[in-house]
Amino acid sequence: MRRVVVIGSNCFTGSHVVDGLLDDPQTEVLGVSRSAEYAPLFLPYKRRDGARFRFCRIDLVREFPRLVRLLEEVRPAVVINVAALSEVALSFERPAEYFETNTLGVVRLCNYLRDVPWLERYVHVSSAEILGPCPAPMAEDAPFRPTTPYAASKAAADFYIDTVRRQSRFPATIVRSTNVYGHHQQLWKIIPRTIIFLKEGRTIELHGGGRAIKSFIHVRDVVRGLLLATKHPEPATFHLSVGSEATVADVVRAVCEAMGHDFRRATTMVDERPGQDARYWLDCQKAERELGWSPAVPMETGIRETIDWVEAHWADIRLLPHAYVHRV
Repeated sequence: MRRVVVIGSNCFTGSHVVDGLLDDPQTEVLGVSRSAEYAPLFLPYKRRDGARFRFCRIDLVREFPRLVRLLEEVRPAVVINVAALSEVALSFERPAEYFETNTLGVVRLCNYLRDVPWLERYVHVSSAEILGPCPAPMAEDAPFRPTTPYAASKAAADFYIDTVRRQSRFPATIVRSTNVYGHHQQLWKIIPRTIIFLKEGRTIELHGGGRAIKSFIHVRDVVRGLLLATKHPEPATFHLSVGSEATVADVVRAVCEAMGHDFRRATTMVDERPGQDARYWLDCQKAERELGWSPAVPMETGIRETIDWVEAHWADIRLLPHAYVHRV
């Protein structure tokens, strides 16, 4: 059995990474998160029998010695780190907390992992936001131009990992993607939130008129690329995205049309958020060439799946908070 530890297994992408890993009957997965395991509504791997998955509640920042003891016990071949504070607006109010988790937590983890004899690969999930606004497709070696404390904290971690990777042959792979979406996503994210607001007859606010181009990519495509990256023979950095000119407003319009609602009546334009980049645009040729990866889930399919997920679980979803609640 190959053992893999997923740090941040409770988050949207992390839970799908666990689910993707469990497709391989020769893989055992240990999930780690600072919060208690969420309800099955948000965890796709809960549909499985659970025989090859174990969950441990450990805070990467506050309980790092506990995490080290766990890793020494498990001795995983692969560690995948998806854990991060990622709500951009809040990073302006709590920058120190974001750097503690997104930078210092990563530095402590990698500084420990670079000396262990059993690790084959560390995979770090980064973000396109570290590159700032993209006037053209940005390759993996593009300069960092973060415009928010969140992006700066993620960029600092990437700088550290790349430095250690070059100086000590630390077997680290970095994966960056644009905006990830799909079923089981947090309810305050734009696609599930749009579905919920349409069902409740509430007006959807489009910050900056929804003109930003985010290049939404389905979570299954991201997980597939990430898992391919774990098997790549050399540590590397890979970009995962879709070629799309669709704005946030276009995506919301597509959801409205799929649900039979008029876009203009359902939305209102409000001021842009601080630090909002006009476009995230990643060059994915390296992933296509070296991993044989390309996005496979059409936007229409992903939106339909998310609508169906909300509809199927509406009795529970309608009672849950639909705005982000920060857990200290």
